[in-house]
Amino acid sequence: MILYRYFLKEIALTALTVSGILTVIAVSWRFSGYLEDAASGSLNSEILFVLIFWRLPSFLEIVVPVSFFLSVILVLGRLSAENEMIVMKSFGLSPGNIGMMILSLALFFSLISALLAGFIKPLGERQVDQLLIAQANQTDFDKLISGRFQSFRFGEKVIYVRNVTDQYQLEDIFINAFHHDSKDTTVRHFSTILASNGYFNSSSSNELMLVLQDGVRFYGQPGMADYEVISFHEYGQPIETISTFSNTFSFSSMTNSQLFDSMEPGASAELHWRLAMALLIPILGFIAIPFSEVSSREGRYGKVVPAMIICFLYIFSLAAGKSALAREEIPSIFGLWWAHAIFIIVAVLFSQKDRIFPFLVFKFNFPKKNNSGS
Repeated sequence: MILYRYFLKEIALTALTVSGILTVIAVSWRFSGYLEDAASGSLNSEILFVLIFWRLPSFLEIVVPVSFFLSVILVLGRLSAENEMIVMKSFGLSPGNIGMMILSLALFFSLISALLAGFIKPLGERQVDQLLIAQANQTDFDKLISGRFQSFRFGEKVIYVRNVTDQYQLEDIFINAFHHDSKDTTVRHFSTILASNGYFNSSSSNELMLVLQDGVRFYGQPGMADYEVISFHEYGQPIETISTFSNTFSFSSMTNSQLFDSMEPGASAELHWRLAMALLIPILGFIAIPFSEVSSREGRYGKVVPAMIICFLYIFSLAAGKSALAREEIPSIFGLWWAHAIFIIVAVLFSQKDRIFPFLVFKFNFPKKNNSGS
């Protein structure tokens, strides 16, 4: 019991440390992408930290299995490299005892992973979907940043506002937009508007209007001299909105019961993925045990790299299988069980390498018969 608590403490502390490092890396990578979106005006900078918070469960879904796998290798590898494992085995600790301790710890981490994948992550992904849908429903003017030229609709519209107040009062406005001819789509006209001030008005009807004051509007075809110039004291321009419906929620944001009821292949793929996240950890635990057996000459990190390659191959196989299920390239009945079966075989081969590899060497490298004449 004392030895079990010792293993639990060492593996838990190591897994917590590794999880923290991997989470910081994943969050930083995702946050940099959101910063680029915010800088381009396609995402409101006020929701960046909220998005990261709700995305944490999806990061931890992968971080927890990798952290457990790496912590088992590091802890058992340190014990082997410092000859502590030899002492423990001399007092009756068998490989079976080690396997049972790792299995019990793996079941604990599997429970955490199952809660993350099956319940916490869908809640977070639903919040993310709602935030992104709200962003998609915003107009171009809701994303304005003071003192910056911003491109919208793949460069079809460029807007610059020197100052945007908290009450959405606009100062020194520049708007340039291209318009396609309804009869000839190859012909494009442009409109450029310069205005001193502007504000939003939605009181007249349900349609939102941008009201510009004290400005001038240019309209014409690039390269042609017959363009229009209109000076105005007040100019109203309707603001286009794009409707996004609630049925655009992703499969990852659906509850388990919704996935069961759905007939979509993407729902089946997501369901198999959530189950795989719970089965992944015990299998990785058994793979980690033979890779933690190192000599003092190899050091505690001697087999970390090949072990991590196998770990990521396992995860990539599951991800590829999920994509194939969603595209109906793999029958739903097969699910992701084939990936688990492959790596269970890998775990058995490496755990029995002392018996299997010498047998293969003996079988394929038997002594040749001497055919020389007597």
